[in-house]
Amino acid sequence: MQKEEEERARASELELLKEWYRYNSFVRKKYLDTIYEKVPEQERYRDRGASFPSIIDIFVHIIDAYRIWFIYAYDDKFSEYQRLRGKNYSKAEAEDEERKIDSFVHNFLNELSEDDLARSFVFKWDEDEFQRTKIRDMLWHLVEEELQHRGELNALLWQLDIDPPITGWNPWEEEKESITKEEYLKAKKND
Repeated sequence: MQKEEEERARASELELLKEWYRYNSFVRKKYLDTIYEKVPEQERYRDRGASFPSIIDIFVHIIDAYRIWFIYAYDDKFSEYQRLRGKNYSKAEAEDEERKIDSFVHNFLNELSEDDLARSFVFKWDEDEFQRTKIRDMLWHLVEEELQHRGELNALLWQLDIDPPITGWNPWEEEKESITKEEYLKAKKND
């Protein structure tokens, strides 16, 4: 355990960001399962007066926030953007959208170097031009964005007497080790 803590203390900012993105991706999938397996259908899509109308809208907004920043803002393509929110997604549709953006973000992060974090990019939203001073700002903002909406989902799930799949960092560290082994054995079995 001490060795892992020492390694984390020496990790670069990019490696820490990648670890946060892996954590959020892992936990997001648990929320997706909870929403579709434990929340009654009528409650999934009901306007609950939150930041976005329904529990599904909030979950889909999390996915869409990644799309907005990584695909449309980063490459200045807002004229092509169409939001995901506002549809009664089935579990398969939500999983598909989540899988697509997860793959895109994973590839994006793997292509970055530590020096890239300081790069700036410019994008237009409507008629205004904004400059995000650094890629690192975008990356850290999206960590915060997901955590904020996950907390909101927790509150809405508790209102329905459903325990959210809260996964702290340390339990995730332990859980990801077993998941990795299970996935490896499953893949090996399918070869």
